[in-house]
Amino acid sequence: MKKLQFAANCEHHQANQSDSAAAQKQVANLLASKLGQYGFEALPQGSDRVAVSVDNHELPLSVTCQGHNTEGHLVCEITSYPDEEQDWLDRITEQSLLNQLAQAVENTLKEDAAFSEFKWKNGDSN
Repeated sequence: MKKLQFAANCEHHQANQSDSAAAQKQVANLLASKLGQYGFEALPQGSDRVAVSVDNHELPLSVTCQGHNTEGHLVCEITSYPDEEQDWLDRITEQSLLNQLAQAVENTLKEDAAFSEFKWKNGDSN
């Protein structure tokens, strides 16, 4: 599992509980609209999920925004959940695709000034 943690500065939203949901939806919609330029097919799947595929490989992404950093920006994470029960060849292929997708996600978010402080995490560690 890979996680990309970043700060979301959604100034046009009020600082309240719906702020998290709005940021999650904004990130999911941005990814769904922009990942095609990197060769991935992406569709929003609700307000906090994006279904991504390339070459018949599905790569689910989950967007979570909760808590605020010292500047008051939301702290968000995009997480991918690979299929742990695949055979080794499929896992290697999927890991390679996830690495490419990770780079595409980061590049897409970096194009938008509302997102900053990118940090990669592996596994469940903080």
